[in-house]
Amino acid sequence: MTDIDVRDIAALRQQGDLGEFLRQARTDEARANAARKQLVYRHADLADKLALLGQTPWNGRIPPAEWGGAINTTPVRAALIAIVTEAEQRGAEARQAAA
Repeated sequence: MTDIDVRDIAALRQQGDLGEFLRQARTDEARANAARKQLVYRHADLADKLALLGQTPWNGRIPPAEWGGAINTTPVRAALIAIVTEAEQRGAEARQAAA
């Protein structure tokens, strides 16, 4: 979700826009998750890596970088980022080869 603070939330609430903001943020996150999922599942070996992590089925979500005020250092998050990065690199290489 977008980085906002308490003042932003208060302003959105006062303007009557908080509900719409939250709906839009959820829509954007769902769209990004679906794109990541589609990108990774194009590659059987990367899907296998997800399975090894216990992430089957995977919805494309990557846990947040910060959780509860602390940096999220979970190995699963790092592994998911590595898998998505690999899928993105493969996609970029395929586009370059096709050009």
